[in-house]
Amino acid sequence: MRVNLVLSGGAARGIAHIGVIKALEELGFSIKALSGSSAGSIVAVFYSYGYAPEEMLRLVKETRWFSLFRPKIPRSGLFSLKGAERYLRELIPIERVEDLPRKVYICATDLLTARSIYFSKGELAPILLGSCALPGIFEPIKYDRYVLIDGGVMNNLPIEPFERYKTLKVGVDVNPIEKVSRVGNIVNVLIRSFFLAVRSNADSRKDLCDLVITPDIVEYSPLDVRKADRLYELGYLKTLRVMERFLKQRGL
Repeated sequence: MRVNLVLSGGAARGIAHIGVIKALEELGFSIKALSGSSAGSIVAVFYSYGYAPEEMLRLVKETRWFSLFRPKIPRSGLFSLKGAERYLRELIPIERVEDLPRKVYICATDLLTARSIYFSKGELAPILLGSCALPGIFEPIKYDRYVLIDGGVMNNLPIEPFERYKTLKVGVDVNPIEKVSRVGNIVNVLIRSFFLAVRSNADSRKDLCDLVITPDIVEYSPLDVRKADRLYELGYLKTLRVMERFLKQRGL
């Protein structure tokens, strides 16, 4: 059975998306196309290019993430994404979104027009980095006539590219909101504030999905890539439960 997969943003929690894909493959689902915001767009692009779930998890664990983000004099963001761009081009030597083997829609927010843009064509690196540019944390990405920031600002579950299709639409939400006893430094404050703000725009789109998978990851920080194995496992296990129930209801 073919599915269109919609992947939310969630920073490190996006690792759970990789486990979701692994479970879908094992259950015999064929992922026809993907749409994603922020961390979800990264997983979508890497999977479309041809990385297997196990390879993506290995990359997550081996990459020195903070070495990719160069601090800069605050003007439009605390960190530059130039290092991340070089790393991305090494891992995915494809210039344009439309050249990816599997159809992908990358959701980013255009600061100039205050609109969500769903890129299925264009230069891959700046579009993908723009989709991940958390406002205040990373400097916006200038591309073509756009100034791009994180897609989750206006749409953290970008189902829109698939609305007109009959293919089963599966949304994956990895942005649960947990209570905390303290918020920590300025980066933690900015990131938590961001995810609190985008919560409602994802909830309003769940009804447009045929199925929604929400991994049980509320206790894991959006910044804690050290828990990669557990986040992967929780995405995998929740997908098995949801999709096996779906198949049983369909008599499959």
